[in-house]
Amino acid sequence: MKFSTVLRESSLLSLNFLRANKLRSTLSVLGITIGIFCIVAIFTATHSLEQNIRSNVDKMGDKIVYIQKWPWGFGGNYQWWDYLNRPDVDIQEYKRISRESNKDIVKNTAFSFEFGSNKAKSPLQEISDVKITAVIGDFFQINQWELAAGRTFTNFETNQGKNTAILGYNLGMNLFLGANPVGRDIKINGHKVHIIGVLKLQGQAIGGPQYDNIIVLPGLFAQKFNKPNTRGVSSAIILKGKDATELKLLDFEIKRIMRSVRKLRPKDKDNFAINKLTMVSDSLDQTFLAIDGAALLIGIFSLLVGGFGIANIMFVSVKERTGIIGLQKALGAKRNFIMYQFLFEAILLCVIGAIIGIFIVVFLGYLASTFSTFQIFYSSNIFASGIAFSIAIGLVAGIAPALLAAKMDPVVALRK
Repeated sequence: MKFSTVLRESSLLSLNFLRANKLRSTLSVLGITIGIFCIVAIFTATHSLEQNIRSNVDKMGDKIVYIQKWPWGFGGNYQWWDYLNRPDVDIQEYKRISRESNKDIVKNTAFSFEFGSNKAKSPLQEISDVKITAVIGDFFQINQWELAAGRTFTNFETNQGKNTAILGYNLGMNLFLGANPVGRDIKINGHKVHIIGVLKLQGQAIGGPQYDNIIVLPGLFAQKFNKPNTRGVSSAIILKGKDATELKLLDFEIKRIMRSVRKLRPKDKDNFAINKLTMVSDSLDQTFLAIDGAALLIGIFSLLVGGFGIANIMFVSVKERTGIIGLQKALGAKRNFIMYQFLFEAILLCVIGAIIGIFIVVFLGYLASTFSTFQIFYSSNIFASGIAFSIAIGLVAGIAPALLAAKMDPVVALRK
């Protein structure tokens, strides 16, 4: 008998037995469903998290460099107090870099400083503990923050320190109870400010700055409230290299100017940090590899429990169908036919469980995308891996019961 014929007939018999024992089949499928759900859900969540982070990083580009006091990652032999004793970057250093940098390497330069504990008041609402981001230079050309309404600062407004502001989306809506705030005035720490723009809603973005609840001010005007290089203020010089520029050249250019500005001797270590967005991307692979490994471990334990359940049910099924197995063998059924019948039944149960688990993940992902700003990314590779795992579990769980059934003596089987 051909393999395809054996497989078809054993499959039909298996389906008939599964339909005849709906409750048992459902309970068997449940364990596999939970295991595959765990694997696919965690892998989908980490995949979505990674894609959201990468999309936020990619929006800003890979040629952006931040010069700051503190590094984004603590490595090497430095102790924390070495970083603590470093000076903050300041506006004069930004001006030197902007003036002296090689224009064939550096495309844009900007300076920003941030501080919290500010009060914003509109005619309708008052909000406390608001963070201000003060900007000088080409900040918006570098970061490319999108606007929902209005415009960014002109050179005149930035250079003269005019009392204009751009609001984060949530802050703008809250101050004016959902109305468009562009063109209206608010008071920031008692100072009148004219709103010229509102940033596009960012939502719960990961891997980038959170700016739905901030106020962006020209740097000179913001110094009425706080100054760089003071307690509670975080400062950064931001550079964007030209598209064809290698990051190594940009690093060299920054070090050349900063070491000259700070009068560092050749043997002195750099007392500033050069932070790159590529550092975030480079660390993602290792981070998510560890998360995926933990997810796989959790899923395997869940599948093992489901696999034991399938094996147990299959042994019960073999015992219940002993007489049928004896009759099939008496009518000329080969060992392979009996074995394929039980193997296919075990695999079918596992695949059905996997499909149900995947559908649950898709449904919950749809709900998460609908009721939150977090975007879910599905992967056919993850779904295929889940089904492949279920087939493997079906083979392992079904092989022993299938061999037991195939080796039965037909005479002994018919007597039971």
